Amino acid sequence: MDKTMKPTKDRRAQHGWGMLELLIVVAIVAIVGTFALISIRKSTASLALQNSVRLLAGNIERARLDAVRRHGTSTVQLTSPSAYSVFMDFDGSGTPVTRNFLLDTGVALPQPSPLPPPINFNWRGRTLACTNTFAFFNSNGEQSWVDVSDAGDVTVNGDVSVLPTITYATMSSTSDIAPGTVVSGSTVHNNTVDCSDSTSGSGGPPISGGGTGGCPTWTASPSSLSIKKNGGTTGTIALSVGGSSAIVSATAPINLLVTPATQTIGSGSSSNFSITSLNSTRGTFAVTFTLPCASPQVIVKVTN
Repeated sequence: MDKTMKPTKDRRAQHGWGMLELLIVVAIVAIVGTFALISIRKSTASLALQNSVRLLAGNIERARLDAVRRHGTSTVQLTSPSAYSVFMDFDGSGTPVTRNFLLDTGVALPQPSPLPPPINFNWRGRTLACTNTFAFFNSNGEQSWVDVSDAGDVTVNGDVSVLPTITYATMSSTSDIAPGTVVSGSTVHNNTVDCSDSTSGSGGPPISGGGTGGCPTWTASPSSLSIKKNGGTTGTIALSVGGSSAIVSATAPINLLVTPATQTIGSGSSSNFSITSLNSTRGTFAVTFTLPCASPQVIVKVTN
């Protein structure tokens, strides 16, 4: 009996996996491979963002030092949402030239967004603007930014315009300080910033257009405004139309929330759109309002 059953057992042992088992293995491998691919793409996008921002910050710092060394001027300017140029002396010959740089693939300014003004360093390594901010996003929606203060300080994902709070202690000239180092007087050093990114002040003047070819007229007020990061303050844009009613939709970078996103405005009426910052990304961005025959843009500056 054992001899008779043995060939049957051997054939069953050599039969291998069935179709069902094979399909299960293939499905498991596909799922694991998909998650691994997604993770690799996210990591690659994050590295591309950090590499681009760090390289830009390094080039800005080099341009500043070059202006001081040559006792001249240097410039860093974004020429497109994903490219910038640097005007400085690269080879030490004393003659500045312009070189163009591309950000890594998938890294760019949030859209829609205007190009930031150029950074011009003078012979002291200073700029005219209080704080220049370059904010970038990658394909994952992650953000990173470079700040350049008026003194030429360059930081990545930092706040150069915010000074720490300093407390002053009363010192005894007889026990804490050598008598020869005491300077008479009662004036306290002014530790405030020499310029401010304050959100105070009125917004930009209204902008208007339309009224030709059967298109409704429109007015957006104000044309520019400032809000604080992380929902610190909320800005309001009043949009009015005339001639006929219009469906108006708003488009903004992913770091801004516009409420409502779409609404119908009757002829001769006005409606408000609220704009709020969703995260800590600072900079100057554009909100586009789309209505028949026109797409006006309102500039929104996000500050501390």
